[in-house]
This record gives sequence, structure tokens and C-alpha cells, in this order.
Amino acid sequence: NWKNEDDRNRTGFMHACFWNHVETVKYLITFDRINVNLINKEGRSGFYFACNYGSNDIVQILLDDPRVDLMLSNNWNWSPLMAAVYYGKTETVKRVLCAS
Repeated sequence: NWKNEDDRNRTGFMHACFWNHVETVKYLITFDRINVNLINKEGRSGFYFACNYGSNDIVQILLDDPRVDLMLSNNWNWSPLMAAVYYGKTETVKRVLCAS
């Protein structure tokens, strides 16, 4: 099941983004049936997690994937960019702004 989730609706793809598992993310996005825009109970996507924690290699991989919605906001209307700004992830902010 490609959408197998934990108790907070986080998928394996989201966990890979959260824990900065670059090779796993690279592998998973090769499959068309991976929905890179799924969100968990708090409204966070894999891209949101990568931006929030400054996982710049994953941020770049996802910026290069045209399927990724860069503007998906969480349940508090925070975008991935807002999270990166708030948590001081300067390199992440630069990458997202340059891609926008």
C-alpha cells in the first residue's frame, strides 16, 4: 500500500523527508503513484517537513519535482517557506525563493 500511514497520517515518504533520508526520498519519487502532496493530520507535507527542518538536499530534490505543490499550507496556514523563515533555515529560504 503506497499510502500506508501511521497514527498521525504520516506516510513513509513524509518520514523520509522528516528524517532527512535523502536516498530514500530519491527512490520513492521515482514512482508515479507516490503522492508527494499528501498531508498529515496537521496539514504538513513532505516538502513542509523538509523546509521546516532545513533538509536542503531533500528541499532541492522536491523543488526539482514538478508534482510538488510548494504552497501547501498546514492547518495553521503556515506555508513551508514560512516554517523555514520562522526556524531560521536561511539556506532553505534562499532555495525556495529562487525556485519560486
